[in-house]
Amino acid sequence: MSDNKGPKRERKKVRASHLVFLTLAVIGTLALAWWQWSRFQEGSGTFQNLGYALQWPLFGAFFIFAYRKYLEYENDMIDARNNAEDPDFLYQADEKQFGERVTEIDEGFLPERPTIDVDTFNELNTPRRRASRDPRAPRNPGDSTP
Repeated sequence: MSDNKGPKRERKKVRASHLVFLTLAVIGTLALAWWQWSRFQEGSGTFQNLGYALQWPLFGAFFIFAYRKYLEYENDMIDARNNAEDPDFLYQADEKQFGERVTEIDEGFLPERPTIDVDTFNELNTPRRRASRDPRAPRNPGDSTP
């Protein structure tokens, strides 16, 4: 754990190396989409190739979305550590993000928990013995020896 009394950390910024990696990832997904599209247009192409051709650009969009969320979450954590002395900081940050919305679960949303009394519970959970077997009965149905 880091000590909060040290210098304040700077917020994370978009870096050139991140953009290069992100650009390569998106170009890669678009290239794979183009390849699947060309496979779909060939004589042996199937609708599975068409599905992949439509799916790959979504992966590229997800890379961009995930990178933006990564920066957002990292900067939120840095802000929380930098303002650790202010006990109301996290409350104010949540209020800024969510406003005055109610965030608790409505009582009617979940089903009611079943309740039973102690006697009924004990009756349901009393160990029962199995029916005793006749010692003279054969152990296996085809076995005639006692």
